[in-house]
Amino acid sequence: MTVFLILLLCLAAFAFISIVIWTLRNGISPMPTSPVVKRVLLSNLPDVEKGKVVEIGAGWGGLAFSLAKTLPRCEVVGYENSPVPYYFSLVHHLLHPMKNLKFFHSDFFEVSLEDADLVVCYLFPEAMRKLKGKFERELKEGTWVVSNTFAIPGWKPIDTLDVNDLYNTKVYVYRIIPKHYRL
Repeated sequence: MTVFLILLLCLAAFAFISIVIWTLRNGISPMPTSPVVKRVLLSNLPDVEKGKVVEIGAGWGGLAFSLAKTLPRCEVVGYENSPVPYYFSLVHHLLHPMKNLKFFHSDFFEVSLEDADLVVCYLFPEAMRKLKGKFERELKEGTWVVSNTFAIPGWKPIDTLDVNDLYNTKVYVYRIIPKHYRL
């Protein structure tokens, strides 16, 4: 029993240290979407009946599972580069498999988003600034982008959802328009 306890404590210490290191590297900790924000976001999703839905920075996987359940005819892909939340998502997926859901241990800046029909994210201002260029280069006309809390600098949302929570959270909804209509 003592050996098991020591192993468990070592595993917990390793997980904690890993989360701290990846939080420093990424500039943000893996933060789950609150239930209130998730409810507002899911009930106001753009009309995407089938296609590819990408959650960038999928963290612990909670929103990706909800997206897969809400959009059963869509392929839902979650990208997470922090190992502990990623493996947590994998274990959760093994215990509660969903055919339309996949997780990848990847840096979302390194993967192509060209085939995405909907991109969902809950990141931080610096990441949104960096993603703006990636979105403009890679996302096809008509692709939806839904961002929890942080707006894409310089973009005008089609809709801004006000969440009645402690932080007065906003959810921003965007749609990629044809290049010849952009300023």
